[in-house]
Amino acid sequence: MKTIQAYRFALDLTPGQERDVLAHAGAARVAHNWALAQVKAVMDQRAAESSYGVSDALLTPPLSWSLAALRKTWNRAKAEVAPWWSEVSKEAFNTGLDALARALQNWADSRTGKRAGRTVGFPRFKSRHRTTPSVRFTTGSRPARSGSSRTASTWCCRGWAG
Repeated sequence: MKTIQAYRFALDLTPGQERDVLAHAGAARVAHNWALAQVKAVMDQRAAESSYGVSDALLTPPLSWSLAALRKTWNRAKAEVAPWWSEVSKEAFNTGLDALARALQNWADSRTGKRAGRTVGFPRFKSRHRTTPSVRFTTGSRPARSGSSRTASTWCCRGWAG
């Protein structure tokens, strides 16, 4: 059994700290938007190929939506997409990819009836100006009697026009 304990912090930051946290939140947004563009491009390509009568065996290979697959795809492209990737924590990029993986799974489950409630729309790109900047950091696992325990912290910046 795993125990996950989460904390949410609204921070009162100095200007320098705010820049650092916003860089991490921006990295999450960049990874989310880049991976969403990749998913949409593959979906659109497969739809176009199908409309031309291309057989299923010859369609562009699908892109897996799991967090692990998105992370692997991101890691192959990050040097080109975000040459500044080493200046922020890898957890920042993981935050954006995790949010996208969950959103895609919720959308797929909603379409197939596996998800109760209202229909969930296809994930959208995150805007710098319309999205509340946030990033999540997870501490390493530590052994416990009933499994492992992890602590997640979500940092949000609110109250600035930035």
